[in-house]
Amino acid sequence: MTTQVRTCPKCAQLMWLTENQYEFLDESTIRAKCPHCGSTVRFTLVSQGDTAAGPKMGH
Repeated sequence: MTTQVRTCPKCAQLMWLTENQYEFLDESTIRAKCPHCGSTVRFTLVSQGDTAAGPKMGH
């Protein structure tokens, strides 16, 4: 994987996380620390559907 761009559920700011800033808990969940507020957050990775390869920017 490359960079993960996620919104922090605690402070609502965008987190641009490189591979060394997050860890896999299982095959579909990652854990990271928000660089803004310092909270530890978990995200489920989308593995099926139109957004599975990443966000579509509309162009």
